[in-house]
Order: sequence, then C-alpha cells, then structure tokens
Amino acid sequence: MASDKSGISELCYVDCFAGPWLDDSEDLKTTSIAISLGILKRCEIGLRTQGKHVKFRALYVEKNGVAFKRLNQYLSVHTPEGIESNALGGDFVELRDRILAWCGNKSFAFFFIDPKGWTEVSVDILKTLLERPRSEFLINFMYDFLNRAVSIPSVLPQIRELLGEVPSVEGWAPKAREKELLRVYRKNLKNKILQNIRFPARSVYVSVRDPTKERTKYHLVYLTSHPLGIIKFMEISEKLDFVQKQVRSATKQQKRISKTGQSELFDSDEHIDRDEGRARPEEVESFWLKNLSHTPCRFDLRKFADLLEETDWFPGDLQAALGRLMAQGKVRNLDAKGKRRSRFLHYEDGERLQLIGETK
Repeated sequence: MASDKSGISELCYVDCFAGPWLDDSEDLKTTSIAISLGILKRCEIGLRTQGKHVKFRALYVEKNGVAFKRLNQYLSVHTPEGIESNALGGDFVELRDRILAWCGNKSFAFFFIDPKGWTEVSVDILKTLLERPRSEFLINFMYDFLNRAVSIPSVLPQIRELLGEVPSVEGWAPKAREKELLRVYRKNLKNKILQNIRFPARSVYVSVRDPTKERTKYHLVYLTSHPLGIIKFMEISEKLDFVQKQVRSATKQQKRISKTGQSELFDSDEHIDRDEGRARPEEVESFWLKNLSHTPCRFDLRKFADLLEETDWFPGDLQAALGRLMAQGKVRNLDAKGKRRSRFLHYEDGERLQLIGETK
C-alpha cells in the first residue's frame, strides 16, 4: 500500500465511550458515531483524489448493553464504503490492552475520550494509551466536578489520581485556579507520552461554558507531538468559539422569555459578548513586546505552536495584536511582502519579527 509523505498508511480512530446517547433517530446524525464516520469518509475521499492511499479504520467502545446493541446495528448498515468499522463491548479501562492490539503498532491513532465521569481520564488510567507512539488524544476534562471537589480533604486522593498530583490552589482566584489545575493535568499527561527530541509532547485546550450559567462546564484537552496539530486545533476552536457564544446567548434568551412570558425586541445575537473569554488586547500586545527584541527573531510553525501552548490564546488574538503593534510602528515583519489585513505573520514560511524604536 502506498503512503503519503507523512509515512502514514493506516489511520485508526478510537471512540472510547461511543454510546449512542440522546439520539433516538435511526441515522444517529447528532452523535459522535455518525459525525466521525462522515469525517473519516471525507478524509478518505480527499486523500484518494490526491493519489494518497491511506486505510481508515474506526473502533467504537461502549459498556452499556442496550447502547452497544444499537451501535452494532448502526455500524453494520451505515459504515461508509472504504471505512472499516468495529464495535467493542465492555468497560474502557478493562479493554485498554485490546484497544491497543486493535490499533497495532504502525498505524496513526486518534483517541476520543469522552466519559460521563472523570475517573476514566485520570493520568494513570490513560498512561497505557499515552505511551503508544504516533497517537493523538482529545479528552473531555470535566472541570465542573474538579472545581467543586479540589478543596475537599476527603477527595484529595481522587484528585491526585486524576491530575497526577495535588496542586496547592487554596485561596486562588477562580480563573487562576482553573488555569493552574489544567496546567498540572496537561503537564502530567505529557510526561506519560514517549518523548521525541524533535517532536516533543504538546497540549492545548478549549473551554466549553455552561449554556445558562457563568462558569466552565468542561474543557477539551488535546494532546499531540506535532506543532501543526496544535495550530489547527486552535484555529478550529477559534471558529467554534463564536458558535458557542451564539448558542449560549440563544439559550439564555429563551430562558428569559419562558420566565417572563414576553418576547424580546432584539435577536439573541445582539446580546453576544464577542470578547467574553478572549485574551485582553493589551495583554497580548504586552506579551509580544516582551518576547521580541531589536534583534530579528524567526517565528516558524514550531515557534508559533509554542506561543499557543504557552498562552492558551487563539491564533487570531496573537495575529490581531501583532497587526496593531505594526500599525503603531512598534514591530515590523522583515519578510512580509505587500499589505496584510489579518494574518500578519505567515508562520508556515518562517518569518522574522523585530522591535522598532523604543517600547515601554
């Protein structure tokens, strides 16, 4: 079988808690099962049209007997041509070795880990999978529970199992505590990944807010060893950030209407705070100024991924701040040709940035 330039001839997708749940339709179109199979098929077609022949396989794991029966029936009828699908019934934790055996040793594997609880995503539980080379992970990190439990002494052993250690966050402000707990979790996950000097383990995350309350419901934590994966994940997350805000605004408006019995003059989109949860512009500008000098510094794909991982900001936040600094005459791109409106740094080309004049 021919492979593409990455050397990948087989791609495995593993949904460790597949369901299906909350969808009674026959086509299960709103479930991760149907969505993932659709994505895999589009990828298979896209690569095939480019003359790249990659085998696509999908494994769906489900413990609940009723859900597993529906899963099996669905896969037997709806698996797209050119995609190999399998279902595995049982507990994810107990099935880890069988999951790894199904993946094999040479394929690239993507693990989607979205349990109802939190114990299944503990650092030690995931260690077996994290040690597998050529793998990426998307983990649903149920922060709402952790936020409530982290200060309860009797729960600390469970916190240690989940995070890999118990960080000292007593008395911290909510936002700072949230960032620290995520930092510790991601650090200890990365420590379990087999390290490669050229491609070290990397991790970023995106927050998902409660539809009606002003708090985080959960985080999607992404792990990879490739800088491009970090950038693409954050680019996609940035696009979905506004969609999430639209859903939250519409849900809140509907709740107000249900409570008062009165319709509202303006559409829910008029109530969206586009800057909610985004980095403050002045903070991002200050970050750039501190990380640049009068000596030209080259920012390539890896260095830009470093910035995203270090700051947890979206690519658009970094690009927009850079554009403002250039407009103010504080920074210049030595390799830019022509006027740019949005992407002021083409990191894929490895461009050089330099401070201009005096900065405060």
